[in-house]
Amino acid sequence: MQRVALSVLVLGLLSACGPSMEADHVKTPDELIAEQEQAGAEQMQKQRNSGDYDSTSAGETDEDKRRGWDAKQGELEMSRAANSAESCPESVTEKSPKGKATVAVTFGNDGHVKSATITDPYGEDTAVGKCVLRAIKAVIVPAYQGAEQTVNWEIDLTGAKKSAPVGGFQTEEDAKKK
Repeated sequence: MQRVALSVLVLGLLSACGPSMEADHVKTPDELIAEQEQAGAEQMQKQRNSGDYDSTSAGETDEDKRRGWDAKQGELEMSRAANSAESCPESVTEKSPKGKATVAVTFGNDGHVKSATITDPYGEDTAVGKCVLRAIKAVIVPAYQGAEQTVNWEIDLTGAKKSAPVGGFQTEEDAKKK
């Protein structure tokens, strides 16, 4: 009886200490990444096979977000800059006529102002003109893809503070379409 019990014990120990299914070494970072990529590929394949796969829901990248011109944000930023520019006649000592000026602002794809001009009598050589252009050139809109956008904006330099986009907020490209 002792012999049988001892045999069972030895067999149990041998089978318990047998080979395991785990690797006999620590995985390297490359092995871990490969394992994760394989698991991700399997998951994508399962989604495609089940019909639940939607390529547009895979996540929106920064590049996707930069696709087009954001007219709403452009109008908001131009409105803020115009409010700042309206204070220019009070902030300079040089006498200037009261009136309205139109600025033409061209935005580059990176969202920064590429160029800006102002109508007479507030040219780039006057103190008020320089002040207005400085306020306008500080505008930054979200980066976008596509053609450069030019916006015309009327700045009220009478003290009445009623600056607005010329003809409603639209780019030159939008105006050409109409």
